[in-house]
Amino acid sequence: MDLSPEILREKFFDWQCQSRMDAFRTKGGRPNNSMTPHLLDDKGEEYSRIIVTLVENDPVETTKMFEYNFKRTYDPAERYDKINKFLSSEFFIDRHKFSDALFATFPVKNKFIDKICKKGKCILDFIHLSTNYRLECSPFRLDKDEPAWENVFWHNFNFNPGLNKEIDVIKFIPNWKKSKLIRILE
Repeated sequence: MDLSPEILREKFFDWQCQSRMDAFRTKGGRPNNSMTPHLLDDKGEEYSRIIVTLVENDPVETTKMFEYNFKRTYDPAERYDKINKFLSSEFFIDRHKFSDALFATFPVKNKFIDKICKKGKCILDFIHLSTNYRLECSPFRLDKDEPAWENVFWHNFNFNPGLNKEIDVIKFIPNWKKSKLIRILE
């Protein structure tokens, strides 16, 4: 489907926000396929499915809330319930408040991640129901003092208390001119 880069970006983030609202409201926050793209290098070699996170343009307040939610109780079920309620409310209503990038965590010194970051290219292939977004991206490793790194860490820590700070947070910046939406007709 040939769409302008602006329309493609708009449709993609509308789809992401709607899918996330649905997942948090009806599936207890469990990621669906729209949140778990296949990560491929620029030649199409697949690493695995990954879970991507959306981060607000200004994530400082939300990061504080994620950290507070984690630290206020030792009960992982209570943490999960509170974070799910927060994310299922109005959080994903306005797609314009989110960064134009996607984020994911990986173990440090991951060879595949080193390879795609060095090359500066990869593909995130989202396939959910009849929709396939194939995003050509530039991956970047974030520094731990960047607001998006902290936001992704505390967000994910609420869902996975076994996570530690020995991770890389990768920022995937889509090239909307080279990305595409494919309708699956089956």
